[in-house]
Amino acid sequence: MLSQSDYEASELFLEHSKAPRPDKVHIGLVQLSTDHSIERDLNMLVGSSAMVFSNRVYYSSAMTKEALAEISRGITQSAELIATGLPMDVMAFGCTSASIVIGNEKIRELLTANTPGIPATNPWAGALAAFKHLKAKRVSIFSPYPTEVNYPLYRQLAAEGLEVPTIGALRIEKDTDITTVSFDSMLEGARRILAQAPTDALFMSCTNLRALEHIDELEAEVGVPIVTSTQAMFWHAMTLVGKQPGIEGFGQLLKG
Repeated sequence: MLSQSDYEASELFLEHSKAPRPDKVHIGLVQLSTDHSIERDLNMLVGSSAMVFSNRVYYSSAMTKEALAEISRGITQSAELIATGLPMDVMAFGCTSASIVIGNEKIRELLTANTPGIPATNPWAGALAAFKHLKAKRVSIFSPYPTEVNYPLYRQLAAEGLEVPTIGALRIEKDTDITTVSFDSMLEGARRILAQAPTDALFMSCTNLRALEHIDELEAEVGVPIVTSTQAMFWHAMTLVGKQPGIEGFGQLLKG
């Protein structure tokens, strides 16, 4: 066995050149510790256009305003630990209800505290931008949340000048249970909501709700655009850096 000095003398030194950063949109994502769906859904969307680099922030899973507000304490630290040394093009926070409770501007500040100047989004900011893009004035809601979370959602929609004909609520108490909602339940809920009153778009809230792959089928069934949390966040992240996704199979919003 060689001594360290003999090994160092015999080691073959190789030179290398530097490859450029991959020519894709780099999205830095802070997701919840309880989210079982957002990674899977984003993997269906990014294709050759984007790359997602993520970290998680602790969440107790309780669907209360207090528990959602508490998430804000860990967002900046989580964002700071995303792919150290690799510049991001846009930052994203993957929780709709927490973004509603904490506020879009505060979320942006927390996400970019250590990377000022980078654009930032979240599912709620993305949804609001999507409604404007789709020219939707009347937006109904399919919500998995309990009433104490739904009311702030309703108030913010109203504050944006949008009509809210119907909010259909599953009233699920734990975030980890939202991922188990079946497609049949989504379809029946969407039908009931749209039967109540005319609407321009249906927002299916929560990144843990596995609605993404069903958007085309739901749109064909109910006859209005379907906006989901992850779909809207991804679309908004791409448009913030001047890219139009142009993806088939995931609803009118992403078709371009």
